[in-house]
Amino acid sequence: MNDNPSRLEELSSRISQIESVLMHLQHEVEQLNQAVIQQNTTVDTLDKSMKSLNSRLGVLEEDDEGRDPHQEKPPHY
Repeated sequence: MNDNPSRLEELSSRISQIESVLMHLQHEVEQLNQAVIQQNTTVDTLDKSMKSLNSRLGVLEEDDEGRDPHQEKPPHY
């Protein structure tokens, strides 16, 4: 291997470029991780809301089972 100064400078430059790209990728991964965490929080919130709405809908359906809308008078009578 030839250890001349230009070869060492070239290798040093390539290592610096690789380090720069690596730092950029690490930053991108961290941003993506934060986005996933935020989306997971949103999904959890939406899941809880959906369960609550389904429960409320079930109660309303149970209350409505005894009624026959065809036999009820409209509210304007």
